[in-house]
Amino acid sequence: MPEGRSRQKLRTRRALIEAAVALIREGRTVTIAEAAEAAEVSLATAYRYFSSPQELLQETQLLIRTPDVTADLPADPAERLDTLVSRVAELQLGDEAVWRALVRASLERWFTQHKHGHESGKPEIPTRNQTRLGHTRTALEPLADTLPPELHRRLTMAVTLVYGVEALIATRDACGLDPEEARDVMRWAAGALLEKAVREAPDA
Repeated sequence: MPEGRSRQKLRTRRALIEAAVALIREGRTVTIAEAAEAAEVSLATAYRYFSSPQELLQETQLLIRTPDVTADLPADPAERLDTLVSRVAELQLGDEAVWRALVRASLERWFTQHKHGHESGKPEIPTRNQTRLGHTRTALEPLADTLPPELHRRLTMAVTLVYGVEALIATRDACGLDPEEARDVMRWAAGALLEKAVREAPDA
């Protein structure tokens, strides 16, 4: 493909994604037709890039993954984890509608695949990526040599449960917390899990 054509396709794709993000932030339901109109591209063109609103919503993550929440973390494990959880919470609570839309898209993909997956015979597409798990592993990396492997893995999985968008929804909706307290509860939970793991280590 000529370089100019390739760049144009990337610009069109990004315009559709940016349009979807803008619609979400306005509290509107994202459709391919509305995204196409907002991006000033034809509906036929939009469908060549995205076959469904869910697919388009998944791509919005490309615009909201920055800044790098694992950059320049402190050396101390507890401080590293607290910094990570704080950064993620502030990022997501500051753009709550977009992150909730991503959850909705992933749930809709899960239901679609489990309804039609066996009929189509096609391999399932992961409904969620493992970005958050990777962030947790980075934060807890200094403990890899001091905690037994099974305990380190258990801590990693447990911490991944108490921050991120699902924790945002739980703290905001089920607990009724304001954004600041929601963030602090996530930090406290992550820190408590780390302390428990350290106490359980054989040489503690």
